[in-house]
Amino acid sequence: MIKVLLVEANEIDARAACSMLLEEKDIHVTHVEKLSSALRRLSRESFDVILLYGDLIDTHGLNVMDLLQAALARMPIVMLTDQQDVRKERQAIQRGIQDVIIKRQWTAGQLVRSVRHAVDRKQAEQHLSYLAQYDPLTALANRALFRDRLVHALAAAKRKKQEVGLLLLGIDQFSSLAMTIGTDGCDEVLKETAERLKKCTREVDTVARLEGDEFTCLLEGINCRSDMEIIAKRIVDSMAQPFAVKGETVTLTSSIGLALYPLDGQQADELMQKAQSALNAVHEAGGANYRFPEAPEK
Repeated sequence: MIKVLLVEANEIDARAACSMLLEEKDIHVTHVEKLSSALRRLSRESFDVILLYGDLIDTHGLNVMDLLQAALARMPIVMLTDQQDVRKERQAIQRGIQDVIIKRQWTAGQLVRSVRHAVDRKQAEQHLSYLAQYDPLTALANRALFRDRLVHALAAAKRKKQEVGLLLLGIDQFSSLAMTIGTDGCDEVLKETAERLKKCTREVDTVARLEGDEFTCLLEGINCRSDMEIIAKRIVDSMAQPFAVKGETVTLTSSIGLALYPLDGQQADELMQKAQSALNAVHEAGGANYRFPEAPEK
């Protein structure tokens, strides 16, 4: 079912649009006359597409496009206009409008097609955006999104004079795991690792998969190293629990490198390097543990 929010002040045009759209059994139309009514409706109800009379100005005299800018991020908008205006249409498309339809020249086929195509294009855009920010196997944030969140977290922590924790995890036996359980089995282990990490951290924390068996957690609002150690120990213990893969039981361990802002570094790259160094040290010591960076010699 495609849910359409029609924002149209002209009752005759509204009836015409509803009549054309409702010829399709899978389209449901909700009509409001004012922008203020549309915004109230959007605050409590979800729609698949907004069909908007582009010249509509609310009683407060605010431009429709400015007030609906937030809605553009999550749903497509098709604009209705009284007459063709190339400049106005170009501006609308630049602002994120999916399509522009001239009233009086519209047909049922054109209106329905425009609504369907707008929904399809928006879904495609959102899918591409998702692929650019999330790991397709585990559905965790990927390296690019994690780095962006880390940079923003450090900037906020600097303003608020707070600490930020960074946790880097690797599965100790992962490089040889494919020989025993195969590629599909390795994928199952990675997905289960993602779930265990989410259970060991808070909802406000960001858990990401960087590549291969390397995962990371951004821990905001951490008060001290001991807070990070509690989380790290919880993860090490969780990862030591057997994995059920293809009817077999697989026992693994994990290594964790930790870094704390601002004690271990001021910048994102510096913190990542320190956490990586600590992770490497745990690996070399036999794994199944966690470690902070070594303090520099005085």
